[in-house]
Amino acid sequence: MKQILVKYSKEQAFDELFKDVILAAGEENVKHVLFHIYSATSEEQPLKELSVLLKERFPEAEVAGTVSAGEICDAKLMTPGILVSAMFFEKADIRVVKYKEVKGNETAVGKQICDEAAGIDDIKAIELIMTGTEFRTRLIFEELSKCREDVQIFGGYAGGHSMDHGEHYIFDENGLTNNKIFAIFYAGKEFHIDVDKSVGWQRLGHHFTVTKADESRMIEINNRPAVEVYEKYLQIDRNDNFAENTFEFPLIASVQEDELLRHTIAVEEDGTLDLAGYVTEGMHIYLCFGNPSLIVSKVNERIEQVRKFRPEAILLYSCSVRKSFWEDFVDMEMLPFGELATTAGFHTWGEVKRNPVTRNVLEYNITLLSIAMREGEPRGEMHPPLRINDSVLRGQASLIKRLSTLVAATTTELQNAYNDLEKMNAQLSYLSRYDALTGIYNRRKIESVVEKRVEETAEKGTRISLFMIDIDYFKNVNDTYGHAVGDSVLVELSKIFKDAFQKFPGGNVGRWGGEEFFALIPNCGNAEAVKFAEDLRKQVEAYSFKGIKGPLTISIGLVTATGQEDRKALFKEVDDCLYFAKQNGRNQVSSLTN
Repeated sequence: MKQILVKYSKEQAFDELFKDVILAAGEENVKHVLFHIYSATSEEQPLKELSVLLKERFPEAEVAGTVSAGEICDAKLMTPGILVSAMFFEKADIRVVKYKEVKGNETAVGKQICDEAAGIDDIKAIELIMTGTEFRTRLIFEELSKCREDVQIFGGYAGGHSMDHGEHYIFDENGLTNNKIFAIFYAGKEFHIDVDKSVGWQRLGHHFTVTKADESRMIEINNRPAVEVYEKYLQIDRNDNFAENTFEFPLIASVQEDELLRHTIAVEEDGTLDLAGYVTEGMHIYLCFGNPSLIVSKVNERIEQVRKFRPEAILLYSCSVRKSFWEDFVDMEMLPFGELATTAGFHTWGEVKRNPVTRNVLEYNITLLSIAMREGEPRGEMHPPLRINDSVLRGQASLIKRLSTLVAATTTELQNAYNDLEKMNAQLSYLSRYDALTGIYNRRKIESVVEKRVEETAEKGTRISLFMIDIDYFKNVNDTYGHAVGDSVLVELSKIFKDAFQKFPGGNVGRWGGEEFFALIPNCGNAEAVKFAEDLRKQVEAYSFKGIKGPLTISIGLVTATGQEDRKALFKEVDDCLYFAKQNGRNQVSSLTN
């Protein structure tokens, strides 16, 4: 078998875009063709047109499409668009069955899928493309768990790029729907598939027990309103951007020696938590956090398994929360898979996998599913061992690793000593707002502060200046002096920036990511902001940083706004100004006033 990927564009001729697919489909040894379509857009017309074109051009092919939170092409997150994966099978039997009217009929649909699988000779796997957030998925999975034990079951939930509102649609030549499930059946004596998950989120403290729940609504923990687990232990206010502030501290549900991650979507007035994924009464729940070193370790273990499997094609279904967690480093954990075989997939709103021990089909979150496929015995030589290149994380990850060790070592003590637990919770609350390396606001927090200040600016009719700052040629610092010196430079610069911006009432700065910083000064006009930025630039250039020779410079993008602008457009304008400064020689300020 083989997999060919096409980044679809309506502007290009179909036959030109799909020339490799057309050639492959015409080969004599091709028995079945399966098209997966992963789309950043939920506009029905172009998706329906593409599906119809594929069916007309390849009438025997199967088509299953989903709206996605991120399209994975060649093991990398591609620019939002439409990705088509064409899989060609020489011997396997592939069948896509589309189940409609799922809502309210979850148990019956689960049974239908199970019955269909029972009638297929040499069935090996069932893939589910579905709008899981729309259904009582637990009922579907209870039935699917009754499938023959050696059948692997996996899949992903549809959902768009925006986390603010769901675009939960799957599609084919008949258009968009949120009330169907596409079940893809893989069968054949010589078809081999290996499915597993990677997580890496680490437990915090002792467990709590779910004492009242209704599907994805967790009503009570330890007979108290569920929200108190965040209010008491992390001091997160239910009325202050609750979903955003709890994002970095999801929950782990312990189920039959398996772990199901659940992140909060919203909090109801009575303290009920609305979760991404179901919970049941009696579940043990833990707070947890993403430990980069543990995540990398878990994915490396999986990469080694896939390497030994020797795949011909790979699918990656990765939770959108992982994409947000890694931010600029999202490709890091996926790239090694692409060295083993052509790799495609999407970022999901939930993942589905059958537990290999209990044989139960379960719904996961914050999980990376890797699906390796091949036909027949492995061909060619095995690829040399691979590991994730996590060099970009070493400075910060080592700090978090030490914190993780501290948490693990004191868990028993924390269970018996409430005061110690309160101290640890203060540290965790700090980490939810501040960058672990530099001690200034992290990206999530500074973005929240900017949003609030811009809104206040619009209400007051004043002006606000926004700054994006980039350290010029920072990679050279790490390459020349090492990451320890690079981390030291980031800490020193953060203090300079913090002292400078906090001289202004309401002024603040946060680490945007890597060597980029974002800052704001309310009630500040463009002329004053430009002068301040130039002074700051000169101050940095004149400063002697420990461990490096010669000056270090910064580039600054600056936008002065009224607060009436579109928020996304405003952030882009600041980024564009920074880009202009960097492209025109660096060590300068580029400004724009609205």
